[in-house]
Parts: sequence; structure tokens; C-alpha cells
Amino acid sequence: MAMNAATDRPFPRRMAVAALLTSSVIMASAVVTGCYSTSGGFMPHTDGGFTYESTQLLPTTVMVLNSCDRSPTHPNGTPFFIMEIPPGKQLTFNFEADGGDDPVNRPARMMYSLWKKGTQTGTLENILSCPSAACRKIVVSYRPAPEQARADESYRMQTGSDAPGPVAQPRAPRTDRQSSDT
Repeated sequence: MAMNAATDRPFPRRMAVAALLTSSVIMASAVVTGCYSTSGGFMPHTDGGFTYESTQLLPTTVMVLNSCDRSPTHPNGTPFFIMEIPPGKQLTFNFEADGGDDPVNRPARMMYSLWKKGTQTGTLENILSCPSAACRKIVVSYRPAPEQARADESYRMQTGSDAPGPVAQPRAPRTDRQSSDT
């Protein structure tokens, strides 16, 4: 039995174990209250986010399908999100069960951001209404390699009147608009 050096009396093991567990819980709660982590954080779960990286030798394209909306041209489902991730970047996204613009067809929402490859924490800045979890399918494909990294660091998405349809797709900056960098 362990002895307490100050009083020469036995030191109960239960108190030592309780002190150890208490300090572990305090440290764990400090870690859990941190920022959004692309790797799932201290306690990952199945509802966590997704991160896909693209490199020059493995250029990646991520497509999210509405598998409840099938057609002869899209037998696996209609795409509602397509992103050709540029080499050296990563796409991070997460789904929330509510908050969409249509309670029947698009009750959920997808939050996403395109970051520099290796980014571990940040804010998902873009929001897109999407189908429920039962109707979503993520398809990852790879483009021919090698693919050079794009020089334009202000990679932009088509939105509003510039968008060709309901599918979000990346675009290069238009030359007839002034860039916010100048």
C-alpha cells in the first residue's frame, strides 16, 4: 500500500485513481471545446465532415448526387454539387439535417470551403441546400495526371446569374470585372 510522505499514513489508491481521472476529464474537455477540425477532432463521429485533397499526381473531383432523383442520363442520381479540386487545395464539407430551402426536396444543407491543402481548422463559408441523408451519394473521381497547380489563389464559385444551372461548379475569374485584389 502506498504511504503518504507527510503523515506516514496509508494513501488510499482510490483517491489517487480519482485524481488521475479528474485531471484526464479536465484535459479532454479543454481539447473538445476547440475549433472545427477536418480530421474529426478529439472525438470523431459518423456525422463528421468530409475532406478531400487534390495533388498534382492525383487531381481529384468530388461530386455529390441526389440518388432519389434518377433519370436515363443519370442512373445513379442527379448531381447537385461538382467540384474539380485544384492541385494543392482541399475541399472540406459537412451536412446539417435541417436548414434547407425546401422541406421536401432539399431539407438539409451542405456547408463547404475550398482551402489550401493541409488546413486543419477553419470556417465552412459556403452553404448549399441539399437532399436528405437518405438521398445523398458522394462520388470521388480522379482526373488525368499530372496536373499543374493553378496560379490563381482566389478560386471562385459560380453563383447567382452567372451560374449555368442548379449545379455548383468552379469558375475562373471573369476578365471584364475588376478583381478585389487590385
